[in-house]
Amino acid sequence: MATHDVSDGTGGLDGSIAYELNRAENFGVGFTSTLSDFEVYPNKYVSRADIISIGAVFAVSTCGGPIIPFRGGRIDTWIAGPSGVPEPQQDLQTHISMFSRQGFTTSEMIQLTACGHTMGGVRSTDFPALVPPSPNTVVPQFKDFDTTRQFDNVVVTQYLDGTTQNPLVIDSNKTMTSDARIFGADNNDTMHSLSTTESFSSSCQHILERMINVVPHGVVLTDQITLLPAKVHDVQLTFERNVFVFKSSFRLLQALNATVNTNRTVKMFWCDRYGANANCNGNTRSSLPANNLVEDPGLSPVTQAMGYSFINYNFIVPVNASASVAYFWFEVDENNGQGATSYKNGGNGYPIAQDQLLFVPTLSKAALVQNSTLAKRGGGAPTTGLVKQYTLVAAVRDGSNPSRVYLDALDVAISGFPAPFNTTVELKPNASLTPMQGYSFYSGVISDVGFQLTVDIHSLAGDGNTYTEDFKSTTFLDNTPYVAPTNVTNTGKSSAAWRPVDTHAAQLAGCASLFIAAALSILH
Repeated sequence: MATHDVSDGTGGLDGSIAYELNRAENFGVGFTSTLSDFEVYPNKYVSRADIISIGAVFAVSTCGGPIIPFRGGRIDTWIAGPSGVPEPQQDLQTHISMFSRQGFTTSEMIQLTACGHTMGGVRSTDFPALVPPSPNTVVPQFKDFDTTRQFDNVVVTQYLDGTTQNPLVIDSNKTMTSDARIFGADNNDTMHSLSTTESFSSSCQHILERMINVVPHGVVLTDQITLLPAKVHDVQLTFERNVFVFKSSFRLLQALNATVNTNRTVKMFWCDRYGANANCNGNTRSSLPANNLVEDPGLSPVTQAMGYSFINYNFIVPVNASASVAYFWFEVDENNGQGATSYKNGGNGYPIAQDQLLFVPTLSKAALVQNSTLAKRGGGAPTTGLVKQYTLVAAVRDGSNPSRVYLDALDVAISGFPAPFNTTVELKPNASLTPMQGYSFYSGVISDVGFQLTVDIHSLAGDGNTYTEDFKSTTFLDNTPYVAPTNVTNTGKSSAAWRPVDTHAAQLAGCASLFIAAALSILH
């Protein structure tokens, strides 16, 4: 965020660091390693700058620090920003001016430095004058800022009592002892204010939140993201193995110090969209109870620090396509004699926006292909070598008579952080796919070298409406297939539900993207 200029509102946490790594102020493996870790996560709704911010929140929580409030909505830039990252050899007035330009007072500069230096230290490969390399090994040598390796105020207390080992305080080369100059910039008043565990934690929580919220003028961040006790996710009408199915997952909080109630039953209810029972004008459809899937409590250091894990209840139910689904809700019964609790989205249920156009992952596919002649990607050079080629399939309800079916494809997560891959592909009727249950299939092909291609699929219907399937992921195109359940009751009030087979869960668990997905799963 050091590119920010409070006088004109430019710069800040906007992802420009990806284009600034060739500067002396940004040397070392830390920036390149972190950006390499993060490059697979940005997408249409979560920017690279948001990922960096979430990474900061996760890192502090993982290391035992306070939970930093998080707001989303940062907007990425695709060019480098101005220079201005503080360096240890600069004098105190230069540092004060730099932090002032970024919008921080001298006291806040001291807080940011102390909170940032509660862990870590100086590496011989970066500052050989401060940490001499060992003649006996190529392994980098390291001098810690204090004697603990957790987020605490020891960096402050050891500075104040004179026992510090911080090389940026005690080194004989006074040109490089920037922490000594910064910490003492107000006669140690701020450092004394950080000397208790409580004051250090609360001050760091506040100042680090301030830091990650430094954004360019005009960028409006969301309200603070808070943990939802119950959340609906991964809702989809689609076809799987020639069956029209409705899929949904319902997530509940689980206290880590409490035992999961094995007697709990969770059922999904829904209303037809069409026919005599439309909008539950007659019968209400319901599922069998779903099995639960308890998440790893270490999946998110934030929720773990709050004392919670998640339990997911995953539903896949066969649905008559001629009736479809208008809206749905859940009921949770702890079977303790107190009755069931309804989760109805404030009373009206969770709506299904439309069923005229559906994405069909199990009929779609992706494959790595060798191709060196693909068209230029947006803002980038021609792709060479292996690329991922997608064949994407959509189902269009018969009678909608679309004049056009197409998709907008976007991939922001590309190695090296070039401009996003952004293109439009026309979908055409696919004669090799037999129409079924009132739907016909359209498909198109697209190639991409990024990590997280998402698509918005559109149908321009004959009734003048445009129907859209927004933000559909192509990450798991094999998806979880429909498997017919046992003991299905096909009455007007019952259908079936079961947990998806474990192959999908295993794929997710083995995927590095779960690190950030875990953070995002707690968001609104």
